[in-house]
Amino acid sequence: MPGFIVKKTAGMILVLFGATFLTYAMILLAPGDAAREIAVARYGGESQLDQSTVEWIRQKEGLDQPFLVQYGRWLSHVVKLDFGYSLVEEAKVGKLISTRFAKTFELAAVAILIALAVSLPLGTIAGVRQGSWLDSASVSLSILGLSIPNFWFGLLLITFFSVHVHWLPSFGTGTWQHLIMPALTLGTSITAYIARLLRLSVIQSLASDPVLALRARGTDSFKILSKHVIKNALTPLVTIVGLELGLILEGAVITEVVFSWPGLGSLMVDAISNRDYPLIQGVVLFTGAMFVLINFGVDLICSLLDPRMGLK
Repeated sequence: MPGFIVKKTAGMILVLFGATFLTYAMILLAPGDAAREIAVARYGGESQLDQSTVEWIRQKEGLDQPFLVQYGRWLSHVVKLDFGYSLVEEAKVGKLISTRFAKTFELAAVAILIALAVSLPLGTIAGVRQGSWLDSASVSLSILGLSIPNFWFGLLLITFFSVHVHWLPSFGTGTWQHLIMPALTLGTSITAYIARLLRLSVIQSLASDPVLALRARGTDSFKILSKHVIKNALTPLVTIVGLELGLILEGAVITEVVFSWPGLGSLMVDAISNRDYPLIQGVVLFTGAMFVLINFGVDLICSLLDPRMGLK
């Protein structure tokens, strides 16, 4: 196990280092003059700028230096968790990210809880009753959930619950009612994916030799299900929940925009619209780091559930 942890930690550090390099290069090598874009964001439109202001910005921000020098200076601040200042918000990027991340995490956590509450019984029953009408209904619902785009489902929810029956607010935050529709929108596809995975795991576990041997001995079906089948399904379940949580943290952009939810996704959209380069870099790097850390945690949990993973 110690060797497994060391190996995973070293891999995580390398991935994070690669993420910092790509994040900085992505912005610096983007089309256009970065110095001019920064000047426009700070001092107004193109018509109000002269070339001397742009050149002053270029020198002040070190944009006239070689790429590796710029990257090294930026990285020296990032390792101290200093992402600089937003060009538009006039606040520290780290503070903006931490404030918005709390809202995105709240949305992601509720979406995962909804997904687990629905998918665990749905997938288990479908696997145990393979070939029954319950199984067919579960598979059909899963396909439907995976097929519906988030933005379209969100608009359907707004049309019904906000426009027609006036039960829920259509945008913003502040109360638990604001959270219901965005969480349902995010949780639908996750529910379908987890239910399908759990169904397959249960079917494979029921057909395994140890479970068949227990059945031949006359072991109670509930005992087999609770102590063997569900336990065998935990490892892939933990893996997929961890991956989905990471994807939600990175991919909640559409849902947050549809419901005007003040999370990381909407912050990224605003940063791109305003060409706020420090904020874009900070959000991209932060979400990438969160995804890497979540995967690292998933690997550790799975190695505890299945010690054979620690030998790989």
